[in-house]
Amino acid sequence: MRRTALLLALIVVATTCSPAATSPTTPEPTSTVATPTISVSTPTLTPSATPSTAPASGPTPVPRKMMGRATLKTTGAGAAGVRVRVSPMPLSDGRTPGPDATAVTDDSGVYTLTVLTWTPEALASSSSFQAMLEVTPPPGLLVLDVSNVLGGPPGTGGMLTGRPLILSDLSGPVDITLGPGHIVEGKITSGVTGNPIAGIGVSALGPNSMLIHGGAGDAFEIEATAATDTTGVYRLTVRSGTYAMYTRGPQDAQQRFWSDDPAVFQASLLTVERDITGIDIAVVPVTQLAGYVRSGPSFGDGVEGARVAAYVAGGTPCCRTVGVATTGYGGTFVMYVPPGIYRFVFDPPAGSPYAAQWWRAAAGFATATDVTVGSERIQLDVELARRP
Repeated sequence: MRRTALLLALIVVATTCSPAATSPTTPEPTSTVATPTISVSTPTLTPSATPSTAPASGPTPVPRKMMGRATLKTTGAGAAGVRVRVSPMPLSDGRTPGPDATAVTDDSGVYTLTVLTWTPEALASSSSFQAMLEVTPPPGLLVLDVSNVLGGPPGTGGMLTGRPLILSDLSGPVDITLGPGHIVEGKITSGVTGNPIAGIGVSALGPNSMLIHGGAGDAFEIEATAATDTTGVYRLTVRSGTYAMYTRGPQDAQQRFWSDDPAVFQASLLTVERDITGIDIAVVPVTQLAGYVRSGPSFGDGVEGARVAAYVAGGTPCCRTVGVATTGYGGTFVMYVPPGIYRFVFDPPAGSPYAAQWWRAAAGFATATDVTVGSERIQLDVELARRP
């Protein structure tokens, strides 16, 4: 009997000390077993009032003071109102030493800021530089040179205004040289209501940008960007050159290029040699059309410079043009048109050995297949045949 009682006592102790015994739930009723009364002391765990905030072991951010001066190349005078932003590089695990630091030049062109950075040793496995710099001058001025920078990302074409630039040295002054540019001004409105649209991004694209031609092109050929003000007006400063003005519209869903014919959705190229105003764009809901124009089955057979045109169909007589696009060097194109029913023609450049072709190899508008454009992107790939 004593051995049985001892065994039962051990079972009770084991049960009392098990995790289930501290469960807050109410146990199911069980039959009563006459066992010896055993007092078991269970330690009470008192949680800390606040969790530990001790930082994880690792590198410590270092404050770096930066200063410099913005001047005009033509006169050497200081330039006021130049915005300078420094973004510290993160570690490979994503940790940043601190927020971006921003300063604006005073009347003499001087700026000063302090930014937290990781040391070069801490960044050795993730980056070869400590910070990026972005300089945004007032409208009408361009950044011509910045000291102690290694340039920008590939494809920026030497343009320094409003671009992230790699800071090579944080120990010396970072001076900025500015020169005159040309202002392109316009207004973004709703093509439905006519109301101006505030806060919409507008970009000046180089003529080879992939935003114009689709998959083929230089993805970074963006000369300048700006946002519309409360009246829908935007102002961009660019170098002398040729550009396509482009906006993505509200919620990036109403993309449109500036067109010299407002009734046609196309990317008209704008030659800028002086300040220009009136480059207005009215946006409406659109759908993207994209594709390839080729002379053969492989990607290398792309036909550059082919004209792709969309005409209103659905019983409408030929030929009211709604959209036009031109293929890039890889034969790719992109077009944005409102939902509707259209017929498409693919016309190679002058002097090409290939013949124009309507969608589905039709001989002309009357026999071409209708394409119904809804809200989903449409792909149109065509292989042109040689002229007889």
